[in-house]
Amino acid sequence: MADGLKLAYFMVVREGASFLGGLLLTDESGIPLDFRYTEPITPTKLQSVLYGKALESHLREEVIQKALLKELKGSPDLFILPASDLAGGWNAEVRCPALALQKSQEAPLARLGEVFRATPRELLLQVVEGASPVRAIFASSVDLAAQDQAAAQLIEAGYHMDLVEPLERVTAALQTLVQPT
Repeated sequence: MADGLKLAYFMVVREGASFLGGLLLTDESGIPLDFRYTEPITPTKLQSVLYGKALESHLREEVIQKALLKELKGSPDLFILPASDLAGGWNAEVRCPALALQKSQEAPLARLGEVFRATPRELLLQVVEGASPVRAIFASSVDLAAQDQAAAQLIEAGYHMDLVEPLERVTAALQTLVQPT
């Protein structure tokens, strides 16, 4: 399975004034292949003043994400992050399509494996028969052809795993790292 699809799930949590990031690489069945995380990063008061509102996105995209990708064993085919990160205008450079996945409340699509384009950057994917489709929201840098290829990969992986759940695992793993024992 070494040549199969590799999904990277990226999450940053804020704990007080500190930021902690994690990156889980899974195979197409959701089995972990690698997990990397940062130690808590606490910006100085001067950094907070100089970066202003750009501080958090700078830490997420330029500091945490780049450090974790550099340390990761294996290259991901898809880079999955929370929708709130994309909503902020994700500009980080990754060598694969970056997207957010969410459970939707939409009515199921007509058949398993169906893809519906809701907007130029948003697709609904029917990965479980009779269930609401999964919403895939792509970074603005991902062109339509790459979106279509990613959708096909996600549909295939969705037959074997819950596509959204690994982000929850990364969040839980990061929270266990900052919880006092």
